[in-house]
Parts: sequence; C-alpha cells; structure tokens
Amino acid sequence: MAKKTDDQTSKHKVGSRQNKQKASDDELYFRHVDHLERWRQQYEHYQDVENKLAEISNFTYEEIDYSPLLLKSVFKERTIPDFSYILKDAGIAVESKFLMPIITQIAILAILIVVLVIGTNTLLLWFSGAGVFTVLLLLVLKMQERQSVLDRILAEKQLEIDNRVTQEKIKIAEEKIKHENQENQRIEVAEGLLAGEISAIFTKTENILAQTKFPFHLSVEIELYNNIPSVKVWLPPKSIIPDQMCIKQSSGRLIFKEKEMRAINKQYLELSAATMIKIISLIYSHIPTVDIGYLYGMSKEGKNIECLMAAKLERQIVKTVCSSSANGLEALQTAKADFKCNTALELLSVEVKRPEEWENAEQKLVRRLLVNVFK
Repeated sequence: MAKKTDDQTSKHKVGSRQNKQKASDDELYFRHVDHLERWRQQYEHYQDVENKLAEISNFTYEEIDYSPLLLKSVFKERTIPDFSYILKDAGIAVESKFLMPIITQIAILAILIVVLVIGTNTLLLWFSGAGVFTVLLLLVLKMQERQSVLDRILAEKQLEIDNRVTQEKIKIAEEKIKHENQENQRIEVAEGLLAGEISAIFTKTENILAQTKFPFHLSVEIELYNNIPSVKVWLPPKSIIPDQMCIKQSSGRLIFKEKEMRAINKQYLELSAATMIKIISLIYSHIPTVDIGYLYGMSKEGKNIECLMAAKLERQIVKTVCSSSANGLEALQTAKADFKCNTALELLSVEVKRPEEWENAEQKLVRRLLVNVFK
C-alpha cells in the first residue's frame, strides 16, 4: 500500500511540472507575439515619418486658368414634386373607413327586401317594410356623411398641397438667390485675382496655404508690393529629422542605427529646399498676376534668426523646376538659389536682400500676410 501511495505522489509531481512548463511556454509565446506587434508598430511609425518627409520632394505645378470662372453658370431650377398622391391616399383612407358600414347596411337592406317580397305573414311584412325604410334612410345618411367627410378631408389635403407647393417655390427662390450670390462672389474673386487686387491675392493665398498639409508646423510670411512678393518660409527645426535608421530583420526584430550627422544635414537640406519650392509653386499656380518673387528660407533657433536660403524666382523657372527636378535641392540649384554649406552639409546663413524692384518703397505701402500651416 505504501508503494502505491509513493507512485501516485510521483505522478502528481510530474503532472504539476508539466502544467507549469506549459503555462510558461504559453506566457513566452504571447510575450513574443506582443513583441512582434510592438516592433511592427514602431517600424511602421518610422517608415511613415520618413515617407511623409520624402513626399514633400514630389512637386506638381497646375496653373489655374481664371478666365472660364468669369462666366456665370445658369441656375437650374429643380422640379416641384408632385403632391397629388396626398389627395389619392386621403380619398382611399375615407373610402376604407366607410366601406364596411355601407356594405353591411346594403346587405341588411337586401335581406329585408327579399323577406318583403317572399313573405306571407302580415306582421312580418309590416316589420320588413319598416325595416327597409329605416335601413334605406340610414344608408342615405351614411352616404351623405361619407361624401361630407370626403369633401372636408380633400379640401384640407388640397390646402396642405398648396402650402407645400408654396414652400417649395420659396425654397427654390432662396436656392436661386444663394446660387446668384455664390456666382457673384466667385466671379468677384476671379476678377480681383486677374486685376491683381491685394485683398484677393492675400485671401486666396491664405486659403491655399492653410489647406496644404505638411508633416510639421510651418509659418509663411508674405510681403507684397507692386505685385512682387517677398516670401519668408520659417523652416522647421532640424530635430524633425529622425536621428536613427530603423531596419527590420526577417525575424521581425528591429535594429536601430545612428545616422551620421552629414546624412542628417543632407536630409534637412533637401527637406528645406523642397518645402520652399512647394510653397512658391502653390503661390505661382494660384496667383496669375505674380510673375516674379523673392523666396527666403528662414530659421529661428532660440533668439537667433538667420536666413539659410534665398532665391529670386520667375514664374517660368518655377514651372520648369517643378516638372523637371528630381528633388528640392536640384530645383533650387537649377533656380540658382543662394545657399551655403560647410563640409558636413550644414546650412550656413546668407544675406537677406530686399527685392530690388521695390526700390525705395515706404514700409507702410508694403502689405503683409502671415499664414500658419498646421499638420
């Protein structure tokens, strides 16, 4: 008996170890799956950041032709709905309400007439005759009531239809007025842009830049005089460039490698150039009267403000570099922009020159616009 007890104890201990081992294996498996998911999310986030920064170097230039916008579109008046179904439905509802009572009275009247025709008992004939007269009278009254209710309901529904038609006409009139106002405003904006009105130029520029998405906060300061803009793009800090490369192994594990400072500076140089080209291309493509402008890439680190890039750009140059350049740096080089780098490709400050076409224009005559471009 003691031997049997020892065997049972031994089996119990072995089973407990197996259960603990299985629980430990399950824990390790789920921990591994959790690590794989976190690595995947980290890698996708890294790729998303790099892709968004690289996307800025993809340029498009689609010049807006405002001439067709000067033509007012004709308002297409919609058809007023047919509300005749309301009368039809109301008539059917009234008929349904009176149908069974009338059928019942007709059936009783028919039975009484049959009794009156074939009956031989005098008392029965008197009762059936009186019944025929009474039911016939009730039937006539019911028919009159039905007609009265039908006339009243149809009159009410017709008034409802007239009100609905009136409301629809009011809505159509309001829609026409709204359409006319929108068309007039659109034409007014197009005329203002073609005439080079400063208010129209600033309103359009602010709307376009505010709708443009960048993966970082960006401020654009525009000064305008004599249809020649001075555009200062306040570039983001260099810290937005990831300082590590993320490599995903076949096992799913991530390897992070520090970027060389020269590589970070080169990426920031390209990002700054691409940002400036994208901003000026948006302005040229939407503002028809601006044919020449000055572009500055500004940096602010603490209290230190400096210009890192400067260029004088004509419309045709912007159109050419947007269609032919592979990246922002190549575009600025083609446009003969002024920028300097040290051996580590770190941007150095350059001089900010006032547009020569402004001559000695008084500062109060120079109009200014500040646009914040958010993510």
